[in-house]
Amino acid sequence: MNILYTAFNGKYNSSKILLDNIKISDENKLYLRNSFITSVKQLQKKIKLDNYDLIVSFGQLPLEQDNIRIEIVGKEQTEIYESDFDYSQLKEKLEKNNYKTEVSRDSGNYYCNNIFFNGLKYIKENNLKCKMIFIHIPFIDKIGNIEELSKLFNEK
Repeated sequence: MNILYTAFNGKYNSSKILLDNIKISDENKLYLRNSFITSVKQLQKKIKLDNYDLIVSFGQLPLEQDNIRIEIVGKEQTEIYESDFDYSQLKEKLEKNNYKTEVSRDSGNYYCNNIFFNGLKYIKENNLKCKMIFIHIPFIDKIGNIEELSKLFNEK
């Protein structure tokens, strides 16, 4: 399975630190600019270059200690796109490793929702077989062990 992992730049951004620690090919990592327009262009360009089966995007959110939120909806005003990724195994794996995991239909109103919404929209409009999921993780000081969390996303 060809998987693209994305995270937002920022020295102390937990999503960036998580992606740094995931042991996959650098070709399958995309560090997004903290910009509504540029991040979407980066993602679309990367999707055009490779035939991905799945895009896993990470973002940070002020969550409680070791809490994870799996987002399934990206929205812009009244337009909504819902992920068709079967997240049940991911949720189970996270919970088995002591992460309190919830599924959310509200990915926020900022960069995370923007990239998720536009990624899902691009996939649908271009009839791609690729699936996409967005995962919110806590700030770095609320993650017990970022290296252990990253291992859950390493290539098998």
